Amino acid sequence: MFGYIKPLKPEMKVREFDTYQAVYCGLCRELGDAFGPFAKLTLSYDFTFVALLAMGLREEFPGFCKGRCMANPFKKKNCAASSPELSLVAASAMVLFYHKVRDNIHDARGFRKVGFWLLLPFAAGARRKAKKRFPEVDAAFSSLMSSQFQLERQHTKSIDAAAEPTAAALRQMAVLLGKSPEEKRVLERFGYLLGRWVYLMDALDDLEDDAKRRCYNPFLERWDVGPQGPDDRQKTEIIAYGRGMLNVTVAELGVTYELLELKRYKPILDNILYLGLPNSAEEVFRKKAPSA
Repeated sequence: MFGYIKPLKPEMKVREFDTYQAVYCGLCRELGDAFGPFAKLTLSYDFTFVALLAMGLREEFPGFCKGRCMANPFKKKNCAASSPELSLVAASAMVLFYHKVRDNIHDARGFRKVGFWLLLPFAAGARRKAKKRFPEVDAAFSSLMSSQFQLERQHTKSIDAAAEPTAAALRQMAVLLGKSPEEKRVLERFGYLLGRWVYLMDALDDLEDDAKRRCYNPFLERWDVGPQGPDDRQKTEIIAYGRGMLNVTVAELGVTYELLELKRYKPILDNILYLGLPNSAEEVFRKKAPSA
């Protein structure tokens, strides 16, 4: 996804960070084994969080193993062992990567557009493999992109409407992590709220770039921002409005999360949700603060 769903490392115990890193490396290994070495370059904090959540909900524990890292092949590292949960998350990452490449081709100009066109054959091949394994995931993200393109063509000023496709896609993916009907219902709402939060964060983070490239952004549309980007008054208003939307979303996300019965990894997931998400938001807001 976008790299916003990450832990606040200074607040983690050493063993918690080691476990987080092992799941991160395990997902990296799963991507490489299933889709080739270049797939590892799509690894993100966001899907590591989804992997932790998926594995944390299961009674079965595949454990950890030793593996070599492409970045440091001379030293073996702890990796989460392959599991159905890692397989689902890796496939989801590749399907989303394909659709992001298509979206970037639509938005980019010049050499950036050429670069994304060159990436497309690899992304399309990985998507085909993922679709065979998890057609539900592919259907969810395909629906997302179709709805998103339609909203962008309409230049909707409704931020809630603009966030809906991403929220709906994450809702459908999260349901696949559940086993019982009750667990699926909670995950359905959790995934929706997480997708909404990610979309809002990305839109806020990309304000200036989207204005410069004349790409759709619901905050720019709502405030009628021109290609010069938001002025100080607009920035102040957008930050205040965006902060409120994010706070409401993450508060309900926390309430929904507490309904899940986690078998493991709760301290790590707590750190990401209650400390990491607010910290990621503040990092974005600090960059957007109007000049003194």
